Amino acid sequence: SDWKHREKVAVQYVTSVKYKNAMKRTLLYHGMLGTSMLATSVIAGINCLYVWQVLWIAAFPSCFIGFRGIMKNKGKYLNVYRVVLGLCSIPACIWGLLATAGYVPHYEFYPYLNLPKPARFLMPESNYVLYFLGSTTLCSHLFTLAAIKKLIYAWDVTSRKSKSQ
Repeated sequence: SDWKHREKVAVQYVTSVKYKNAMKRTLLYHGMLGTSMLATSVIAGINCLYVWQVLWIAAFPSCFIGFRGIMKNKGKYLNVYRVVLGLCSIPACIWGLLATAGYVPHYEFYPYLNLPKPARFLMPESNYVLYFLGSTTLCSHLFTLAAIKKLIYAWDVTSRKSKSQ
């Protein structure tokens, strides 16, 4: 009985450590990009943003919820982070990539706040930079969703115990 419990805990621990470390790296990457985009938008002015950029910056504080969920081993924080990723971050990444490629229009943010039109929008000179950042961010978000699912399953020993009985 004690041996079976130790085997379950060992598997849970290995899964937890593996995915927690990977999620820390992706959250750090998302945090660095979010901080740089937020600082640039504050310096350049919020009226130079596109709507998808504002949506992505709005999801940036959810990184702290994700970090809290990892550090405290709380599935409810990770579930909140997963919802924010699915509703804000991933659609913003997809919209930004499609808008940069020319498949959907860029919508400016300044008319919604009655701000003056900026002389220049907050976009890199080369689209390849945005393609790289957008695609790596999208992949990291998708990986994070998969890691959250595996972590919550590894942490939730009670539901597996009740299913096996």
